[in-house]
Amino acid sequence: MDIALTALSITTAVALTGSATATLARTPALVAIVAAVGFPEHRMWLLAVLKLAAAVGLLAGLAYRPLGIAAAVGLVAYFCAAVWMHLRARQYDLAGPILFLALSGATLALSVHAAA
Repeated sequence: MDIALTALSITTAVALTGSATATLARTPALVAIVAAVGFPEHRMWLLAVLKLAAAVGLLAGLAYRPLGIAAAVGLVAYFCAAVWMHLRARQYDLAGPILFLALSGATLALSVHAAA
């Protein structure tokens, strides 16, 4: 179980870091998505900070499980909100948010299982 949790936590953290980097770089495709769902473009940096904090939390959670669980819970909430914002704006390209939601949910499930 520890190997699976470690691999999944690292994979999720790397994916989040890549997404945060793209957010901070304000890639045109990401700016268009953020604008389409109605999130203020001038606050995109907050999304990157949340993603980076979660990535750090997942990695630190490998040493201290409650921190990893908290980070994973935050990620599940974040990506549920992302899916909701897409649906509310009638933007049905949900592959990205659902992929991250699946990674976050799996990380949360393994973290809770490993802590039990």
